[in-house]
Amino acid sequence: MNTQVFHLCDERDAQAELTRQVFHDLLTEVDFKWLMAGQGWWVDLERIKNDPVYASACIQSALLSDCDPLRHCAVSLRHELDAAPTSKAF
Repeated sequence: MNTQVFHLCDERDAQAELTRQVFHDLLTEVDFKWLMAGQGWWVDLERIKNDPVYASACIQSALLSDCDPLRHCAVSLRHELDAAPTSKAF
């Protein structure tokens, strides 16, 4: 019986961690979009997730920006996209 209780706790912890990761990834995407908008560049977040060439071009533009927060966010977004199960290498 105790094993089952621990197992349920582990599942809850895993779900909480997944929720935190999804929330973190969403914030990274939104931050990237608005930081890019601040530089005058419109970004399609759905396309970034599904089009590696487009994503790479957007990230490269961000990395060449004078905006430190945008460059930092671009690095985070690149890591997020590289880690996504359906993403292709950038």
